[in-house]
Amino acid sequence: MHTRLLRIVICRLAFATLITTCFSAVQAQENAPSQESWDAIFIGGKRVGSVYTKVTPLEEKSKKYLRVEVTTSLSFKRLNDAVTMRQRFGTIETPEGEVLRIDTRTNSGGGEMRTFGDLDESGSLNLTMEGNGQKKTEKVAWNKDVRGPYAVEQSLARSLIKPGEERTLKSYVPDLNKIITIKLLSQKIEPVELGGGIKRDLLRVDSQVTTPDDRRMPELDTTYWVDEGGQILKTFTDAFGGYITYRTTKASAEAPITSERLDLLATSIIKTSTPIKSSETVRQAKYALKSNDIALKELLPDDIRQKLLPNADGKTGTMEVTTQDRSSGNQGPEKVADEYFQPSPLINSDDSRVQEITKTATRGVTDEWDKVVALNNWVSRNLRRKNFAVAFAPASSVARNLSGDCTEHSVLLAALCRAAGVATKTVVGVVYVDSLGGFGFHMWNEVYVNRRWVAVDATFRQSEVDATHIKLGEASLASVAPYESFLTVVRVFNKLTIEPLETQ
Repeated sequence: MHTRLLRIVICRLAFATLITTCFSAVQAQENAPSQESWDAIFIGGKRVGSVYTKVTPLEEKSKKYLRVEVTTSLSFKRLNDAVTMRQRFGTIETPEGEVLRIDTRTNSGGGEMRTFGDLDESGSLNLTMEGNGQKKTEKVAWNKDVRGPYAVEQSLARSLIKPGEERTLKSYVPDLNKIITIKLLSQKIEPVELGGGIKRDLLRVDSQVTTPDDRRMPELDTTYWVDEGGQILKTFTDAFGGYITYRTTKASAEAPITSERLDLLATSIIKTSTPIKSSETVRQAKYALKSNDIALKELLPDDIRQKLLPNADGKTGTMEVTTQDRSSGNQGPEKVADEYFQPSPLINSDDSRVQEITKTATRGVTDEWDKVVALNNWVSRNLRRKNFAVAFAPASSVARNLSGDCTEHSVLLAALCRAAGVATKTVVGVVYVDSLGGFGFHMWNEVYVNRRWVAVDATFRQSEVDATHIKLGEASLASVAPYESFLTVVRVFNKLTIEPLETQ
């Protein structure tokens, strides 16, 4: 499941050294040809990819514009499967940085998803997510001081920041469909290792990110090291064990990765001191939790299955998890929001193959819960090829290829259940993996049956999900920003410890 996290982090962080040289050059010579830059990406000390940026001056009806094109390529592995991701992000904007058009295309191995939009006369961004025969459109409130995901780079390139200076910017993050506020805190000049034995004295600039409602997003905080011309030569973000970019040459950025590739699955396991035996049979559990820097209440929700009991410090506490059935807990409303019934670009429940499977698997079944169980079992039986190479395939592709990891199980089951008329969520969290001695990031589902959200897991063929499943977030995957629910996983990566206290 882990590669969805990279999409979110890439949207904000892989722009961290992208266009300072380009914008400086274009500003100085408006009629100049396209400008280019290259950066190398390292995660956990291993090179995993590159960022290529191209900025082209345009002129139309005597008005000047810039076309910014950013291509991010990533390559790593999960267990024995190689994973390749590619994202192309583009804008049309004024020389001053006002965004007029956004266009993002991502291919994670399951087909291309496109998110695009234009600023209209009312000052709103009409944003559309398109893929797999589906379209979702939303209107995003906008104003002229909002910049693209590279707001920091634009600001530092156009106006040098001095040691001790503070600066506040607004930046739009497409995959989250959010306008965030970035506070830059310029520190002091310090020696910085740039790789290959090169060391330079650069100005350190720290950033703090908040949402429109002033909620901190420390998982997106980044440190920039800037030269005397406003170019960002290095960035660091405390995600995935250290996400670093370096300004480099094209040859260096595109050079084949000859060393052992990063295994994102192995590095993301939350190890426990005490093993949990036969984890799939555990029906009640109590865990001790500790967060490095974020309050537990911001990381772990309460629901019918799990109850968080934080200590006074907010960063330590316990959690009790109990296996539920369709009658557990208090009943909710008679009906839930339409988004849990409707098709979307990822959960395209109106696809012909998805519809066909639903009819076949539920033939002769009339009870709603029995339909869910039948569909859950069908997915578990038929997705035999545990393919970790695909990052995020839509349900229509999974229905035909019948391969994938927990993400593909969850997306397909959600589509099948919606095709059967059952409201369905996708859930992201962690689950204990016996063979790895700890908790790994995982995805499963909840269905609304008997006026309750009931957890089911097609990966493990569980209609009563065991108590080693701990939820971090949930989503309908119906909006133009379907990946926001995965942001909570970025928050806990290498920052949360879980120790079993009692299991039965």
